Formats: sequence, C-alpha cells, structure tokens
Amino acid sequence: MKKTLTTLALLAAATGVHAEKTSAFTLGGALSVDVSDYIEQVDDDAAFASLDEDVPGIGADIYAGFMFAGASTVRVGYRVFGVQEADVDYVLGGSGDFEVETDGMYVALDLMMPLNETFALGGTLGIQNWDAEVDADGDKFKDDGSDVFYGVRAKWKIQEMGAVTASINRYKLGTSDFTGTLDHDIEFTTFGGGFEFFF
Repeated sequence: MKKTLTTLALLAAATGVHAEKTSAFTLGGALSVDVSDYIEQVDDDAAFASLDEDVPGIGADIYAGFMFAGASTVRVGYRVFGVQEADVDYVLGGSGDFEVETDGMYVALDLMMPLNETFALGGTLGIQNWDAEVDADGDKFKDDGSDVFYGVRAKWKIQEMGAVTASINRYKLGTSDFTGTLDHDIEFTTFGGGFEFFF
C-alpha cells in the first residue's frame, strides 16, 4: 500500500512539473497607443505655425520568440507605430495637416521575475529598426535607422496555452534627414496590451 501511494505521489509530482511550462516557443501580438508629447515638442519649436494633436493612433506588433526561465522571453517582431497626426494653423493664415508614420522590425529581450505561479513582472530592452515618413501638407520627408528602446512588461499566464501581456515602452528614434523640418527626434511612449501563445 505504501509503495502504491509513493508511486502515485511521484507520478502526480512528475505530471505537475510537466504541466508547468518553463520554456516554450511563443507567438504573440499586441495593440498599443502612444502617449508621448512629441507633437507638443514640434509645436513649441514651430515659429511659423501651431499644431493641435489629433487623437493618438493605435499601433500594433506581431512577434515570434522563445520563453525561458519560466517567463523571460527573447522576441523578434514587426511593429507599426500609431500614426502621430496634428492639425496645423499657419501664422500667416491657412491650415493644413502634419502626419508621422513609422514602422519596422525589432528584437527584444524581456527579463521577467515570476511573482507567483501565474504572474511575472520585469523589464524589456531591445533594438528597433525603423522607417519613418513625415507628411507636412504634401511635402514628404523620409528617414530610417536603428535605435535602442526599453520598457516594463507584465505577464499573466492562462493555464498552459499562453499569457496576457501588458507593457509600457519608450522609443527615441534619432532622425537625420529631417534637418530643417524637425528639431526633435521622433518619440513614442506606448501603452500596450496583447496575448502570446506557448508551443
């Protein structure tokens, strides 16, 4: 009898260890909104006009990666930032539009600390490759580059199928071809939420 109980206990323990994934391939996505003051910075330096920011656009990203150490992840993905738009009123009369579109591939490392069996909190460090286009009343300017981004990330596991994610990321994309048009690097501070599947 004791032998049988011992065998069942070991089997149950082994089953529990197997059920709790500590490493897995991941596939995920997220939606985000930009809350930076980038348009306000441009407005402050625009002596010829005033800019009134429209409702922030919704960005999105998709990624594939690998989870290790229970919750940490290395990811490779593609991100489309929310469009930054503003209405322009010129000092000498007339009005127009100002718009910035940015997208690109990225790689990121999420170092997470599990706080219990289902919740983990940590930080993100990554490199964002980007292409940006500024449209100022039909006059278009393009630039591209690679810059480091960082943020904080939370993850709630849902059984063994995957996890709900929440993140805040900060981007400062150093522009060079906008000289004379923009006095500031393109900036994003994104609040995002999404889901990632485990395989």
